[in-house]
Amino acid sequence: LLNSAALLLQIQAALILQPTATAAQKRRGTVVHYTIQALSVLGFLAAFLIIEINKGDHARLTSPHGVLGLITYIVIILQAAGGVVQYFLPRQVLGSVDRGKTLYKYHRQSGYLLLVLELATVAAATQTTYNVNVLDIPLWGVLIGAVLVVVGVGPRIRKHKLGL
Repeated sequence: LLNSAALLLQIQAALILQPTATAAQKRRGTVVHYTIQALSVLGFLAAFLIIEINKGDHARLTSPHGVLGLITYIVIILQAAGGVVQYFLPRQVLGSVDRGKTLYKYHRQSGYLLLVLELATVAAATQTTYNVNVLDIPLWGVLIGAVLVVVGVGPRIRKHKLGL
């Protein structure tokens, strides 16, 4: 449930920034985006720790879901770090605010790719032994949910902000 809540927060944080018109809206939107994303990352980290504790001495990375999950957690951390650096620490880490601004479109592009990776990881969870034997959540239900997320987020994407 923590992963699901964290994913919901992440989607909401992305939608907060779209669209903004004025500089004040952009600044306020970015602060809210950062705050919600920080809560999301904490949720993902807590979920990861709980999964690791519950795994005990069981084998890890034995399913596509496990492998995708680890990759997803790593990308989430990299994405969050990139966002903090490009917006809050561009002078200290990149040498200038302008260099931070040049990373914006890549941060945005990778955020949308991360969402697709997360949805694929959720879909892969339906094929785990635990889901098949205990939960029995159907793949088709998860895929419909994923399509609805993409349909909901997709129209809010501004191609020009992605450099397209």
